[in-house]
Amino acid sequence: MLNAEPNLSQEAILLTAIFYYMAGASVASALLAVTRKNPVHSMLWVLALFLHVAGIFLLLGAEFLAAVQVIVYAGAILMFYLFVVMLFNLPEEEARPRFGNHWPFAAAVGLSFAALAWVARSGSGIAPAQTRLATESAPQGSLAAIGMVLFGPFALPFEIASLLLLAAIIGAVVLATRRTA
Repeated sequence: MLNAEPNLSQEAILLTAIFYYMAGASVASALLAVTRKNPVHSMLWVLALFLHVAGIFLLLGAEFLAAVQVIVYAGAILMFYLFVVMLFNLPEEEARPRFGNHWPFAAAVGLSFAALAWVARSGSGIAPAQTRLATESAPQGSLAAIGMVLFGPFALPFEIASLLLLAAIIGAVVLATRRTA
């Protein structure tokens, strides 16, 4: 007799398999995005990356973040990047990624970050965070919970990230005006 109702372990196995697929496809899409010669093909791989990250957000129960990921990143920002890439119309030899002699340094930096992530994941060597998130009153993934976290204990990192994005925008404007002048 077949069990019509799936038990908890089957559901957990399925969710774990879907997560590993989404994570692997995200990493593969990111690698393909930075190694493609054609910038338009690279943007299509970035689109695949954004959609798989949105799928991971859905698995984690953050529907709002998944919707923002698709609408803002896959919709608006990626189309803006694609518009800029097509506007510049770079020759293929300039559009190729230039790894040259820098790839050993880039590999060392990447492996260092991977080792740091592994140590942080294992919990041995890095002290756990002492602050508790104030999200018990709001449901997980809601706008109120996101606002409480962003503008509560993490207000300073949020502002630092916004300043970093502002610096990137100013740098892009300076580079764009320098090319036209």
